[in-house]
Amino acid sequence: MRCVPCYDAHMDKSLVRKSAATQYGFTLAELTVVIVSVTLLAMVAASCTVSPSPVDSARAAKCRNNIRNIAEACRMYMNSPMMHRNSAIGAALPKVTPAPSSTNWGSAAKGNPSALWLLVRYKLIGRSSFVCPSAEASGYSRTPRPGDSAFTDNTLSYSYLSQVRFTDANTSAEIEITGPVNKGLRPSELAVIADANPRCRPGRQGLDNDQIGANSLNHDRVGQNVGFVDGRADWFSTTTIPDTKPLNNRSEPDDIYRSCGRGNDDADGRRGAINDAFLIP
Repeated sequence: MRCVPCYDAHMDKSLVRKSAATQYGFTLAELTVVIVSVTLLAMVAASCTVSPSPVDSARAAKCRNNIRNIAEACRMYMNSPMMHRNSAIGAALPKVTPAPSSTNWGSAAKGNPSALWLLVRYKLIGRSSFVCPSAEASGYSRTPRPGDSAFTDNTLSYSYLSQVRFTDANTSAEIEITGPVNKGLRPSELAVIADANPRCRPGRQGLDNDQIGANSLNHDRVGQNVGFVDGRADWFSTTTIPDTKPLNNRSEPDDIYRSCGRGNDDADGRRGAINDAFLIP
């Protein structure tokens, strides 16, 4: 008598499950490799984004407050008759005599930064406002000490509106700021202070044309805070400030780290027009 193998349904299902698991399942080692790979990819993607980390965002916010305070101090200086007793124009942004020249505008003690020191000298703002928290954390800047009588190359994190005179010897920095609208000036739109110009290097005269269009190093090139003559301060992710109040319906965006209309011929620190915001060093 021939024996017929008996059919065991339970055994059959078990074999099917084992076969399917062998064919489609993942081992623990394979799962570990996948998880590690996904984690690494996520970390790389996060490092490539343009958004600052929470710590950087906090520093950027504090920096913007510094920029706003400096812009407001400039405004107070402009509106104080005591600051302009010997001026034929009246209101004017901080400036020194003699004015910075095309050969010394980068000097912290005698160049463009020396005009900002007037705000400290006349107690319109504290010394600590001139140091970007991000730059300070990176070791690039420190707060001016009480005994300092001027900025040094590592005690100023911000760039100021160029006070170098135009080629026209009859045009002064005061007239540039307070000129009539029909000359193309829109005072509320004029940027006067911002995070340090990346084209400038501390203690060095001149501008790096390879850095045209680059954001400030203060915030790892993510963007920069910019202060305006009316006391406003805003964050911009590019160096070009949009023209929100076009004159004669002509929009003229302005690169704050470059002299307009002069191409790369701006190493002398001169602004290109009355309403040109060229911030150095």
